[in-house]
Amino acid sequence: MTSRTTLKQMFKVLLGAAVVASTLPFAGIAQAAPSDTVTIGFSLEPTNLDISGTAGAAIPQVLLNNVYEGLLRVQNDGKIVGALAKTYTTSADGKTFTFNLASAKFHDGSAVTAKDVVWSFNRVLDPASTAVLPEQKKQFASISTVKATNPSTVVITLKDRDNDFIFNLTQRGGIVLKTGTTDLATKANGTGPFKFKTWNRGSSITLVRNDSYYGAKPTIKTAVFRYITDATALSNAMLSGQIDIMSTVQAPELLGVFKAKKNLTVYSGSTNCEVTLGMNNARAPFNNKLVRQAVRQAINKKNLIKTAWSGYGLEIGSFVPPTDPWYEDLSTLYPYDVNKSKALLKSAGYANGLTINLDLPPIAYATNSGEFIAASLAKVGIKVNLKPIAWGEWIDRVFTKKDYDMTIVCHIESNDMAIYANPAYYFGYNSTTYQGLIKKAASAKTQEARVENLKKAARLLADDSVSDWLWLIPNLQVAKKTISGIPLNTVGDAYTVDRITVG
Repeated sequence: MTSRTTLKQMFKVLLGAAVVASTLPFAGIAQAAPSDTVTIGFSLEPTNLDISGTAGAAIPQVLLNNVYEGLLRVQNDGKIVGALAKTYTTSADGKTFTFNLASAKFHDGSAVTAKDVVWSFNRVLDPASTAVLPEQKKQFASISTVKATNPSTVVITLKDRDNDFIFNLTQRGGIVLKTGTTDLATKANGTGPFKFKTWNRGSSITLVRNDSYYGAKPTIKTAVFRYITDATALSNAMLSGQIDIMSTVQAPELLGVFKAKKNLTVYSGSTNCEVTLGMNNARAPFNNKLVRQAVRQAINKKNLIKTAWSGYGLEIGSFVPPTDPWYEDLSTLYPYDVNKSKALLKSAGYANGLTINLDLPPIAYATNSGEFIAASLAKVGIKVNLKPIAWGEWIDRVFTKKDYDMTIVCHIESNDMAIYANPAYYFGYNSTTYQGLIKKAASAKTQEARVENLKKAARLLADDSVSDWLWLIPNLQVAKKTISGIPLNTVGDAYTVDRITVG
């Protein structure tokens, strides 16, 4: 849970000579002639446009940094730089931050002032408000006061030192809205380099260049976020030239086809995307740690990765990617062992087996994994009912109402170990020891102390087998050779398109 100023331990996946495996923040930035439109293919469409009040990565993916901005932003190399704040200073005790604002305007033409920043943060801090996601409220719970000392200066004071605060400012909870903004679900009045134009539901969202942007203006005039749920259809759209960039390879078994095309390039970057087998710790049978451990030891991760993702992935064993300083390879802590899995179930009181439901959202890594996991658990006496569900149902029933047994979803948020410290989160994990470690890490006065506490927290998660972390997905993308400036690495919630060029 650091602000991650560098990505020194870049996770690389070697795909062959035709694959560009680069640790540079953006792929092949070239001086190219402007092009009107770039179309980018995605697999998950937002349910609405409410970036602060609706869960799901698809909303900040299209809107964060492109339409909405915060005081700071995280670049694709992990470095945190100014956005709406052109400069900022930090007090010696690490609790007071002074931000000097750039001369920016909202897309409706009104100027951004310190009052807008204060209003935006007070909105997040309002304990009675249901307009902001609980996780964002928790991320900024360390704030004591937010004050405007003049129209272009904001001072934020924390109750306690919070080492995650700067990074959190770069994510969806830190966006600056115009004072009094409502109806975020259908409108988007941001400050970013692109304006929201249209949404053809079930098909695409179109952004257009903000020619009044205060910073460096994008080369392209229009960015189309095209949504194609089916992995094969998304791949076919890339092969047929319907899209210019495939933002994520959802059918990695087809990589050989892409590599054979002279007009296409395959890119590999790092992600924070832990494919997580979520188990509901708040109800039986997964309120029993032995059952959770049995599930973990019943699944052969290497074979699962081959089956579900053509072998492109890394076993990690906990909720930490290798790009974090507190990463440890915990994949051997609960290794594949059918006999031990059966013994654990017997010790938990399930010698005669049990039946559970596995909810699968419509995303390839989940649907590709379902049959393998069901067959694996059947071998140890756990009958699995596979339940394919729509993304909207997953958000409502699984994530919000926590009405599920098991599910699969990839958590791509950076610095997100704190979600397990929230008992109300859909995992239902309530450990005061874990919560204490996360709090100590956030307030640690040295990097060494922060890393040590987060290592302990990660190992506790693994020991308790709160979830099963199936594998870490590499950031595989395909683009036409004429495209450059693609964000290679997933370092936050945004897919930033303002550096993409064509030529």
